[in-house]
Amino acid sequence: MSTIMHTSLLRNLTFVVSVALTAALVGCDKKAPPPKPAPAVTVAKPLAQEVRSYEVFDGNVQALLTVDLNARVPGYLTQIKFADGAYVKKGQLLFVIEQDQYQQQVNLTQAVYTQAKIELERQKNLLKQNATSQASVDNATSSYLQAEANLKLAKINLGYTEIRAPFDGLMSRHYIDVGNYLGTSANADRLATIQKISPIYVYFSINERQLLKFRKEYVHDDARKDMVNKLPVHVALQEEQGYPHSGTLDFAANAVSTSTGSLQLRAELQNADLNLLPGLYAKTMVEYGKPHQALLLPTSSVLTDQQGNYVYVIDSEKKVRRQNVTLGQKYSKLTEITQGLTAADEVLVNGFISVNPGQVVNPNTITIDPLPKP
Repeated sequence: MSTIMHTSLLRNLTFVVSVALTAALVGCDKKAPPPKPAPAVTVAKPLAQEVRSYEVFDGNVQALLTVDLNARVPGYLTQIKFADGAYVKKGQLLFVIEQDQYQQQVNLTQAVYTQAKIELERQKNLLKQNATSQASVDNATSSYLQAEANLKLAKINLGYTEIRAPFDGLMSRHYIDVGNYLGTSANADRLATIQKISPIYVYFSINERQLLKFRKEYVHDDARKDMVNKLPVHVALQEEQGYPHSGTLDFAANAVSTSTGSLQLRAELQNADLNLLPGLYAKTMVEYGKPHQALLLPTSSVLTDQQGNYVYVIDSEKKVRRQNVTLGQKYSKLTEITQGLTAADEVLVNGFISVNPGQVVNPNTITIDPLPKP
C-alpha cells in the first residue's frame, strides 16, 4: 500500500514540476513592456524687454471744437450745399440765404461811395484854388467816410448770406429746410453744428487713490507739470485689441472734484483716420515713470493655486520643477515677472498641463516674440 502511495506522489510531483517549467519557458518568450516616452513640452526663456508702468482708465471721446452755425442776416434759406453727416473742408460753402436784396444794397452804397469820393477830390482841388472853404472840404470828407463805412457794412452783410465751414469737420444734420425764413431775433436761427474731430480729445478721470500714488512717484511739481504734452496716452474702443490709438496728455484740472473725488485729465489724439467719434467709450492707458527692463512670459504659462502664482521650469536633467513667482503688470498677452525667475531659466509655456514636478520631459525650445513698439 505504501508503495502505491509513493508512486502516486511521485507522479503528481513530476506533473507540477512540468507545469512550472512550461510556464517559465513561456514567460521567457514574452518581452518586458518598453518605458513610456518623456512627454513633449514647449519651453522658452523669459523675454527681456524695456517697458513702462501704466494705469488704465475709463474715458470718453469728445470733439476738439464744436460750433453752431447760425444765420446772421434775415432772409429765406435758398440752398443747402452739404450732405447731412458729411465731413467738410474749411471754407466749404454750406448754406446760402437769399442774396438779391443784399447785392442791391452793395450796389447802392457803392454808387454813393463813388459819388462821395469824387466830391471830396473836387472840394480839395477847389480849396487849392481858394474857390471853396475848409468847411466844405470837411463836409465832403465826412460824407466820403460815411459812404465808405456803409459800403463795407453792405459787403459784410452780403458775405453773411453764405455760411461756410470754419474748419475741417464733421457736420450734423441740417436743422432748417430750404424755403424757411430766417428772422432777426436775439437767438439766431441755428442751421447745423460742425465738430472738429481731427485732432480729437479723450477725457478721463484719475481717482484720489491713484492720484496720491502718482504724486509719490513724482514728488516735485515741476516734474508733474513737465508731463503735460509729453506723457504718452493710448486708447482702445470697445472690441479693439490692444491700444491702437495714441496721443499725449495735454490737460490736467487744477482741483479734485468734491462730488466725484477724482481729477479730470485730457489727452489729444491725431485721429487722422477719423475712427474716433464724439461720445464713444474709450479705454485709456497712460504710461508713466521711466522705462525699465522687465522679464515677460505668456500670461497663459502662469499658474495659480492656494500657495500663489507659479510656473514650471526644467533643470539641466530636463526634470520639471515648480517655481513660485511674483507678477507685475500685463502687456498685451505677456505678463511681467518681478521676482522668482532669471533670464536664463527655461519655462514651460505649452504642454505643462499633463506633467508633474520631478518628471522628465522632452522640451522643444522656442523664442517669445517681443512686444511691438508703441
